[in-house]
Amino acid sequence: MDTTLSETQRLLRDSLRDYLANEVPFDRIRDLEREGGSDRALWDYLQGAGFLALPFSEAHGGEGGELTDTAVVLEELTRRACIIPFLETTASALAIERHAGEALADEVVRGVIGGAITIAPALQGATPSNGASPRVEGGALTGERRFVDYGAEATHHLVEATEDGEPGLYLVDARGEGVATESLSTIARTPVAHCTYDGAPARRASGADGLRFLRNAGRALCAVQCVGNAQQALDMTVEYVGMRVQFGRPIGSFQAVQHHCANMATQTLSARFLTYRAVWCVDEGIATDREIAKAKALASRAGTEVTMQSHILFGGIGYTEEYDLHFFSRHGKERALAWGSADECLRLAADTIDEVQPWQ
Repeated sequence: MDTTLSETQRLLRDSLRDYLANEVPFDRIRDLEREGGSDRALWDYLQGAGFLALPFSEAHGGEGGELTDTAVVLEELTRRACIIPFLETTASALAIERHAGEALADEVVRGVIGGAITIAPALQGATPSNGASPRVEGGALTGERRFVDYGAEATHHLVEATEDGEPGLYLVDARGEGVATESLSTIARTPVAHCTYDGAPARRASGADGLRFLRNAGRALCAVQCVGNAQQALDMTVEYVGMRVQFGRPIGSFQAVQHHCANMATQTLSARFLTYRAVWCVDEGIATDREIAKAKALASRAGTEVTMQSHILFGGIGYTEEYDLHFFSRHGKERALAWGSADECLRLAADTIDEVQPWQ
């Protein structure tokens, strides 16, 4: 697979990068972290510029683009530490578009493209919670989900629940009756909530197939965020060691430092290749749980290990919150755990190894 960006993808990347550099300074991210909300102004810009429409079909008002186009956008947003539910809304809306009925798919996708709908996926984690697993009876959802990204910010929740013993996805109005959210604190300082449902009206979006698609799409796009964190930390480090003078010369001229940077670059590039292939497989409908899990495992490790190595090369200044590197170590750690940690994903890959067809 050729991971070189197309001309269209380069234009998307460059235009968004310029906008973020000029309009979304890191001090704004600091303010959002203190306030505990998401960046509505940035969301409105993405809607107006057509970025939200990229992966959706033209039949629902979208651009009919590739999911890799959206991955390029997501990586740029990650490299600016942006706090918006872009991954969550995109993955959820794609699951609805591809697996729900036409009426619901058209309603939701057009709402997302228009900027009126944001969606927080509320799924069962790798380790079952102690709370009551959501269930649906007579169109009413009861139960709870913990650690839901943007659960208190989104207009809707896409909840994994069971009905008559069968798993599926159910769309819930997050501001409607029977829904309560409690904001939680995390290392990333991004919006996370504990969501409780008490007879909340729920619409069935899909069965097990849609749930599997959402898990794989979310996991692949989360791997993109891990790669974005690693790439940003690497770029910042290379720039810093080239200008930091010690012993009368830039520290980047020392071979030991160069070896560290080379290892960081190799780790990031390897994760990038596997991650973008995973995104492509999801888009083409040929993704396997094992392949997506392997990509997320490698990206999770790259996201944390590269940023930690950056701190070592920066020295003391890298540990101060006045410097911007901490965004990517904190966000990178949280993203490494989201949608399945490296260990959880490797266990999943190992559990499904018997499904792999032998070479003929």
